[in-house]
Amino acid sequence: MGFRRVVTGHDTDGKAVVVSDAELPSSGHGPDSIWAADASPAFPDRGDRPEFAGPLIPLPGGLHVIRLTFPPRFDPDNWADSSDPVQAAAAAMAQISASVAVVDDPNPPETYGAAPDFTGFHATASMDCLMQLAGESVCVLEDNEIRLAPGDWLILNGVVHAWRNDGDKEAVLIGVIAGAKHSGAPLREH
Repeated sequence: MGFRRVVTGHDTDGKAVVVSDAELPSSGHGPDSIWAADASPAFPDRGDRPEFAGPLIPLPGGLHVIRLTFPPRFDPDNWADSSDPVQAAAAAMAQISASVAVVDDPNPPETYGAAPDFTGFHATASMDCLMQLAGESVCVLEDNEIRLAPGDWLILNGVVHAWRNDGDKEAVLIGVIAGAKHSGAPLREH
């Protein structure tokens, strides 16, 4: 399902105008970009799309508005054969890293526990403010799970996490990702 995006700006006299009003397609999975910028905006402006290197995490001080969809029964452990935890985590991280800028993590995959629900662990240099719109999702932390129902908000402050959808319906979240500085995940004692 696509979505409508209306963008405003200023005309040459400084009057507020609609710059664009368009129906945008949905990827059907993963994040859909609604609007993004790698730096703080300055107004008045014409409403042009700001600079954004992407694909998901903006530079510190920037923001990215997204719609995130997890299909029914989504589980990162299903990305690879989880009989070998190290290999499964490496395969999951390769998929995540292809679309998300992850922070350095010196910990071996087995540091975060045993299967299930650990192969997709990652952290990003961002503060993610997410609201569950439809369905339910599970944000998996190192020693905790946060179940989100429609209307629930979650603020992820650069922490190591993974996502799951245990339900039979799509889980849809809307969020604002603020770019941040992050010195990397700390080394854990084994």
